[in-house]
Amino acid sequence: MIRLPHMPFLTAETVSPLNALWVGTPEKPFTLPTLGHLFIICPLQGAVSVANRRISSDQYLYLNPQLLPPYTIQSLSLDTRVLVLCVSPGFVTHMAEFLEIPAVFSQLLHEIPLPKGDTMSDLLHMLADVDDLDEADDLFLDAVGQVLQLLRLRHSAVTSLADNKKSTQADLVPRLLQARQFIEARYLDPIKTADVAEHVALSEYHFARLFKSAFELTVHQYVIRLRLDEARHRLELSNQRVTDIALDVGYNSLSAFITAFRKYCGVSPSMYQEQMVNAGTK
Repeated sequence: MIRLPHMPFLTAETVSPLNALWVGTPEKPFTLPTLGHLFIICPLQGAVSVANRRISSDQYLYLNPQLLPPYTIQSLSLDTRVLVLCVSPGFVTHMAEFLEIPAVFSQLLHEIPLPKGDTMSDLLHMLADVDDLDEADDLFLDAVGQVLQLLRLRHSAVTSLADNKKSTQADLVPRLLQARQFIEARYLDPIKTADVAEHVALSEYHFARLFKSAFELTVHQYVIRLRLDEARHRLELSNQRVTDIALDVGYNSLSAFITAFRKYCGVSPSMYQEQMVNAGTK
């Protein structure tokens, strides 16, 4: 693995097809190279915008090489520090093949912000601060091991629920990704698991089990996460009343919104908004 210099951009020339690590402050937006890498984006402090999502310092994000258009990373706060881990094209694929995990399953890791607190996020934070190259290589291999473990769990769970026909198994991942896109386009509207299942032509019961196995979230949990992320984004960018934001993101009960937001972010919506205002005035 190579450790790239602290620079406000990444280019195809600097990354090449190697495993690479970049840690720094994005002083201006930079575009990730489209060389087929698996990217892991981890804000160490502050927040960034990537893949049309806001990723805060309590989250990290996978971007899958097979699905990667030119994505731009942009800082959303003055004190942002971010780690970008670039896993070489073929590196995970070859290891996944050794474990008999179809490469298509890596698409299930794409573009869902994951909460920190797991082994992978701990490894990413250690990678950000390590200076010894041998230790960095060991941590990198541990991180790849975590990726493979996650793929193996999802592959095993989805395959166990699939029919025995290979064509059915091969068809499941595209349908699951299509289901996610359907949810992400409509999460502010009333949406039920049955609606999504019908969209991808699966029975509700079968689809619900598949979705939970693939993404470790139910459809309802995923909708709630998207709504709360949208609420957090609005609280950061405006002085809009908490009650209005709650209604805008699909909550008819203010108390239910406050309870859900506090559980997700650790503070009440009004406290979160106040913290954002105070941070902006410093």
